[in-house]
Amino acid sequence: MKRNTILALIAICLAAALMFAGCGSADPESEDGAASVNDEEIIESVMDNFNLLAEVPRPSHHEKKISNFLMKWAKEQGFEVAQDGLYNLKIEVPATEGFEKRPLCILQGHMDMVVAVEDGKDFNKKKDTVTVVYDEEANTLTADGTSLGADDGAGLAIMMAIAQGKMEHGPLRLLITVCEEDGMGGAFGMDPSWFDDAKYLINIDNEASNEVLVSTAAGTAVYASGEMSYHKSSGDCALNIVLKGLKGGHSGLEIDKGRLNGLIGLAGFLKTLRDNGIPFGLASFKGGTAGNAIPPKASCTIVIFSKDLDKVRELGDAYYEKKKKEYAEIEDGMTFTIEEADTVPKVVSARKARSAVHFLTSIVDGVNSWSKDMDGLVESSSNLGIFTLDKEGVSATVNIRSSSGAKQTKLEDRLRALAKRCGYRTNVVKIADPWPYDPNSPLLALTEKIYKEQNGEEIDVVAAHAGHECGTFKKERPKLDMISVGPDISGAHTTEETLNLDSVPKVWNLLEELLKHLK
Repeated sequence: MKRNTILALIAICLAAALMFAGCGSADPESEDGAASVNDEEIIESVMDNFNLLAEVPRPSHHEKKISNFLMKWAKEQGFEVAQDGLYNLKIEVPATEGFEKRPLCILQGHMDMVVAVEDGKDFNKKKDTVTVVYDEEANTLTADGTSLGADDGAGLAIMMAIAQGKMEHGPLRLLITVCEEDGMGGAFGMDPSWFDDAKYLINIDNEASNEVLVSTAAGTAVYASGEMSYHKSSGDCALNIVLKGLKGGHSGLEIDKGRLNGLIGLAGFLKTLRDNGIPFGLASFKGGTAGNAIPPKASCTIVIFSKDLDKVRELGDAYYEKKKKEYAEIEDGMTFTIEEADTVPKVVSARKARSAVHFLTSIVDGVNSWSKDMDGLVESSSNLGIFTLDKEGVSATVNIRSSSGAKQTKLEDRLRALAKRCGYRTNVVKIADPWPYDPNSPLLALTEKIYKEQNGEEIDVVAAHAGHECGTFKKERPKLDMISVGPDISGAHTTEETLNLDSVPKVWNLLEELLKHLK
């Protein structure tokens, strides 16, 4: 028995020596960069964590449940965890054996998601869970009738798998924020001491595995609001009008795709009615889910005179055909419907209706200017993300982004002036600090080197026309070296959101070698 025990111990020691051979060196030239687990194990581990996250509702501003879930998960792993009053989390993950002397690296992501819901689906954003759909043939994840939440559930799932010991690394700190998708309140309100002692920060919230994000634009949210009063309409025919089936998408990353904003598209039809002398009363108008999402649909209820119904339908058909031709190469799923309502509702005053249509059709929306320094990069843009007119009043949310402070201010001023003409109040709130490009970043240089060694090609170093938490972190700690990476995600902020699982090991392998070689 004694001899067998000694032999068993020797075998275990040899296996351990083989597993950790070279780990004490952290010299990129002396390690072969072999992955600690295979692709199937990586995907399985990340999927397991992603499915756990999908079981907890987590729309922006309602992160208490997911924050408590993640805090419980961290404690079960034996990690030291702190939760602040906003529900941001700080999780300390000890280094794996042999890597204790590496510099502290922060892995960062956000716990909230934009919840988009398919037309006709009964779904409570605050209570219902996302149903994840796995396509085995395509090796992708989507959701059943809602957005998936891969932004940034995929990043969190990867962080969780890393923390569970699936790869070797130095000391890590996981920072998981709230409200990234709507105002970045978590990043703005985070205790600066949570960055103490860290030399590097790797954000896992980019959406392309062949990219490293190194710079983003500043952003503000402009909120407009006003009161509404209703009276009995002189018309006798109520119509429910819906424009839907548009692509929508992220208002920063996809603002350059030329997609139709559902709110503005529908308002354009109301302007057409007015231009053609068709009187109508406006009972309601609504659309949009978030300031940083391009609205894929909008609906309104108007009241007309029955004698004008045929003309309204005729104008509607012509308007729809015009839009289909105008967006033929972009919006292939657009539909436009006009249906008679059962009852005739009260409407707002003619002046209030004119103001609403004027606001919606005069607002700056989409790309405003292009960068002169980088081909294809948007310099400034504006996105009307939400507009609602009902008995509670009128409210609008507009996200303005720019890498030019002067143009950012100019767009804000134009919007405030428009709102004032329409009788609306405005409130401007910063939602993102600029993240300037650092060409001398050691973390970026190492990322480029490792990616080329692993993939045989250069990684794309990109700047994005979108707000990013890294901008706020960089402003707080200018010497903190940071990048953003992530797996391939398409259709973020829409019901078409898709996570490509084949891209997950690619990001995993890059992170594994980065965390091994940080100095």
